Amino acid sequence: MNYTVLSFSGEKDLINKFLELPRRLYTKKEMVQQPQEEQKILEGTHILSHYFKVFPLLVLDDGKRAVSRAVLTVYPEDPEGYLGFFESEDCEEAVGLLFREAETIAKAEGCVKMTGPVDASFWLRYRFKASHFQRFYTGEPYNRDYYVRLWQKAGCDITERYFSNRYRIVEHSYEDRIFSSRLHQKRQEGYQILSPSSGTFDRTLDEVYNLIIRLYRTFPVYKPISRDEFAALYSYLKPLIRYSMVKMAYYQGKAVGFFISIPDYGNTVYGRLTAADYVRILLTRVRPRSYVMLYMGVDASHRGLGKALAEAVKEELQKAGVPSVGALIRQGNINRGYFQELVAEEYEYVLLSKELT
Repeated sequence: MNYTVLSFSGEKDLINKFLELPRRLYTKKEMVQQPQEEQKILEGTHILSHYFKVFPLLVLDDGKRAVSRAVLTVYPEDPEGYLGFFESEDCEEAVGLLFREAETIAKAEGCVKMTGPVDASFWLRYRFKASHFQRFYTGEPYNRDYYVRLWQKAGCDITERYFSNRYRIVEHSYEDRIFSSRLHQKRQEGYQILSPSSGTFDRTLDEVYNLIIRLYRTFPVYKPISRDEFAALYSYLKPLIRYSMVKMAYYQGKAVGFFISIPDYGNTVYGRLTAADYVRILLTRVRPRSYVMLYMGVDASHRGLGKALAEAVKEELQKAGVPSVGALIRQGNINRGYFQELVAEEYEYVLLSKELT
């Protein structure tokens, strides 16, 4: 079989081939593709497109069928290129061809390193799943189990690892005195740990932005975005969250920490939603069978507040009587060790890089 790699820009037939490939690789229950978002990235009309240049890549076989795809993203004055939106059949030859083309373009753009998978931005999606492919939760990167191997064959090394903890149901009798005493202590010190409401959602989102834009700046592949862009990207959470499972920490009237969880909707929330999907989302929101703890952040000057927030969320999980997932914790972060005795499984994710010298 002979393969051809193309770098394209705006050609409708190639965009369609790009968007169609995941539909051949995944079952309906596995599909997490956001085709409308992908199309906006390819066409340069995404809300974040003004920050970067993209170079869509497509590998075709003799029959002009898409075999492998990716998008190389380059930011001004950043010597690191980002390869994302990667999907491929299990074909080392095709992926090798794709990588060589991506590397050629990245070097021409002044890059000395290529990192991925990064779907154009930290704020969209990045990382490969590397274990436990039989289970999936909302917000999780999901991919074929051979993707990490294909990237390593193409010369990439794992540079970052992340983990998700799947927690068992928290029995009503369970108590961790360190965490419970920390919550009591923080309340005695004047901290307020509160849940927002639908009426305060926009204000809470603004408070989370003020925190996250500082607290996440040392994360790999992070780039700052504006307040309005953040609100546009994350306003989708409003109809998905149960407010009791979102906790905001305040000290002297100022937001100093957050813990954001949502019911586990599986892959129902991805792609173009049907009327049946909206019904399933509503039913899941009313009676969740599991929760996903997506985001957490605490101002570093408020020591011990992370454990207090975690305890407040644990108390809600005790009331709910359902399991949960602590999602995508970077290796070395202290919260990976929270409530270890409740962890039933640990899932792994990776970020990979290749030097282009």
